[in-house]
Amino acid sequence: MTTNDLWAPLSERAGASAPALRTSVSGALEMQLRHWTHRAISWDSTLVERIVLRCDLRDPHRCRRHDAVEGVEPPNDFAPDVDHLAYCTPAGVLPDVVDAWLHLSAPAAPSAPPMFRSQPATKLEVFASAMAGLNELQPRARLRHELQELLDDGRSAYTLCPDKAGLRQRVDPTVEALAAAAITSAGQDPARGSAGAHLKRAWEAAYALHPDPVRAYSEAIKAVEAAAQATVEPKNSRATLGSMIKVMENTQDRWVVGIGCEPSSAGAETVTRMMRLLWTGQSSRHGGSHPTREETVSEARLAVHLAVALLNFFTDGILVKQSPKP
Repeated sequence: MTTNDLWAPLSERAGASAPALRTSVSGALEMQLRHWTHRAISWDSTLVERIVLRCDLRDPHRCRRHDAVEGVEPPNDFAPDVDHLAYCTPAGVLPDVVDAWLHLSAPAAPSAPPMFRSQPATKLEVFASAMAGLNELQPRARLRHELQELLDDGRSAYTLCPDKAGLRQRVDPTVEALAAAAITSAGQDPARGSAGAHLKRAWEAAYALHPDPVRAYSEAIKAVEAAAQATVEPKNSRATLGSMIKVMENTQDRWVVGIGCEPSSAGAETVTRMMRLLWTGQSSRHGGSHPTREETVSEARLAVHLAVALLNFFTDGILVKQSPKP
């Protein structure tokens, strides 16, 4: 679902811009997430202690809010630790609790069949195994679907990861598809080395539940370096983005971009400027006498999108180096 597809109140629909996403947990979404968390953890209460540990939460036994009333027999389904986690966790930590549950309850990859077995599996065994798998996955799938609806209706900046094993920042699917295509294309071209892997890590760091802008920016640069090296400096195993920029600027007349009726060097100049913008924008690259400033999330995401475009230029052969003129 794109940002533009999210429902908005009638009073906001007249605007041409997409509805603003909520980076914090609103009051209405908070209560719904608490109810959802209670249902999810009640389904498998063995996860409580691991979630508390992962999120570094207060020991539920130190909270008296959900203890049984003295002299009153508690109901059969009374679970004070589950109640505490769902309804006493600070609102700002709820996304972490939800993310931990999604990760811990993610369906395991199907195990490979044993290489040696004395007897082949019977039809009854195969059917029982399939039914057990379906019974285990059905509640999880329903809970994940309910969670996605809550996040969409609440216009939350968070959404489920593609593998449903955690939360991340919401990204327009069209933009994400371009990044996925660049990652796949680079991964299929041996000449581009680890460009696809670096870009994947950069994207994940930029749009994680808690983004890591420094890593995202660094991985974006590494992705472009890996993608461009075979084209710009194939004989220099220690080539960096900075050295490749100098090579391109010193041989401007030999670089063309195939846009328009005739390949043009003007397009190549644009590519070089994009590379320089990416290179010089990394404020945390070097230390010095002044405190190093780390990149912001916005800067890191811009760097990642620049890397996506640049990888397409190099992996798709759009940027070409011509032979020197005689």
